[in-house]
Amino acid sequence: MEVPRPANEAARLLDVADLEAFDRVTDDLLGAFIRVAADLVGVPICGVSLVGEHRQFFKALKGLEPGSLPRDSSFCAHAILNPQEVMVVSDLRADPRFSTNALVMGDPNLRFYAGAPLLGSRGNAVGTLCVLDRQPRSLTPQLVARLQDLARGASAALSLRHAIGEVHRAARTDPLTGLLNRAGMKEVLAREGPRDLCVLMIDLDGFKPINDTYGHAGGDKALVEVARRLTEAVREGDWVARPGGDEFVVLARGLADRQAALALAERIHAGLADTFVLNGSLVPLRASIGLAVGRREEAAALMERADAAVYEAKRAGRSVTRAAEDIPAPASIGRTALEQRLCRAFEPGGQVPFHLVFQPIVDIATRAAHGAEALLRWHGEAGPVLSLSELLPVVESLGYSGALDRWVLAEACRLMAADGAPFPISINISASTFGMPGFDTAVAAALRTHGLEGDRLRIEMTERSLVGDPVAALGNVEGLARIGVRVALDDFGGGHGTLARLRGFPFSAIKIDRGLVMNCAGDAQGTALLEAVVSMARALSVPLVAEGVEEAEQLMLLARLGVDAAQGFLLSEAAPWDGLAAAGQAAGARAHGILGSAGRRAAG
Repeated sequence: MEVPRPANEAARLLDVADLEAFDRVTDDLLGAFIRVAADLVGVPICGVSLVGEHRQFFKALKGLEPGSLPRDSSFCAHAILNPQEVMVVSDLRADPRFSTNALVMGDPNLRFYAGAPLLGSRGNAVGTLCVLDRQPRSLTPQLVARLQDLARGASAALSLRHAIGEVHRAARTDPLTGLLNRAGMKEVLAREGPRDLCVLMIDLDGFKPINDTYGHAGGDKALVEVARRLTEAVREGDWVARPGGDEFVVLARGLADRQAALALAERIHAGLADTFVLNGSLVPLRASIGLAVGRREEAAALMERADAAVYEAKRAGRSVTRAAEDIPAPASIGRTALEQRLCRAFEPGGQVPFHLVFQPIVDIATRAAHGAEALLRWHGEAGPVLSLSELLPVVESLGYSGALDRWVLAEACRLMAADGAPFPISINISASTFGMPGFDTAVAAALRTHGLEGDRLRIEMTERSLVGDPVAALGNVEGLARIGVRVALDDFGGGHGTLARLRGFPFSAIKIDRGLVMNCAGDAQGTALLEAVVSMARALSVPLVAEGVEEAEQLMLLARLGVDAAQGFLLSEAAPWDGLAAAGQAAGARAHGILGSAGRRAAG
């Protein structure tokens, strides 16, 4: 006979699913409850059962062999229909619901049943704490109440164990994608026995533009889609993790063959290449992959090698795979290793692994260097020299932009105070620092500490500084002007801002974005675009500086358009501090050789 289903069956089954996978602690706990119940009622058989969609199965049982049976043959399937009551059947053979039941008619010849429903974390009846006997019997109201108390206790214990399990799961699972997080990945590696292992580090290419264009909600949709595609691409039994951001990891167990690992990476590339539509627009999903193969006991080393390999894939042009064994040792540094080194560097007492070099800025009219820009360089610990495009995103993600800005300010002031600069020095300050109130006060304090006048220092800020808190940015510009520090707007024309936003800022110079300078010569469209940007900047009535000048034709065009100053490899590479004066003289001579002695407006 089919047993009726509760009205809340769908929600009830979710509660059952939460409790299906018990651990040893839970099993022992349930065993204690059934022993107490059996002694309390004085019966030989007692159990805790869960009623699933089609079957009843015991999670703890005393007096019978454990197993499961069809739901429609289960006494407990009837008991859960009234979650707040204990179902007592004094004689199963006399009850028409159970009189023909095989458990009553044959072995084990059951005659008595009482079941107190157990409630799951959502309040639904998931099963029972039940007592049974081979003889008919009855229960006093007091025993029924005590049996219900035990069921409540067992329900609370199950809910607590489930909650603990959920906390543990949440601690090792990425909440956005449902994949393992960094802690979960480490747990898997620690739990696995010795075996072959392939680690694939996967770093999305071009994820920042997705976030910028579609916002964080769109970026989250893209990450969820990548997680789904990765899960489909890997083999059964492999683990997929998202340690953070737009980085993913695949742990391919039992795989140490290079060709098989490369084939898995190709499946991942192919899976990501399928069309992805976000808010009605086609969005490319691409990734750089680094892989390393070895033994599980070498997991930490494998992770580091794969991390270095994915960094090499980024440098190689992106959307490609690089194997760790193909990377020369001196180039082997990945993001994780870089993060660790930067964290050590910015700890109290840490040694910042940066130094400054200086590129002269040449006045086009006088053909003489009248300033220099301090540029940041970093050397790894017996490793490669990394570019700013690799370094700064990591510094920013770790929250060290402010600390690095303070170091640059202090170092530039120290050098100028120790050995007077031949001309003012410009330093670059991040948008996050410049957009914070009080930066002008910090600069004033650094100048006082080193005994410098404000006119010896210039600061370059980008248009991004105006996006977060324009009031604070304007306050800093005005405060710096009061102590004689000039502020230049960097990367103008790069597409971040508008003239309306820039009005009212007392800039001492505007630096034209290097991307515009690179394409200006020999390209009619590039020339026209540069002319338009020069006209826009002229509307602000401040001097113009072009950076990234690498060809003589570019310098001559800049002179013809009336740009005031230039810098770039054409004139001088960045020089160490003790070579700055000579580099400035050489840059002026180089400009004179290209432009001649005529005034800039006559050039060309």
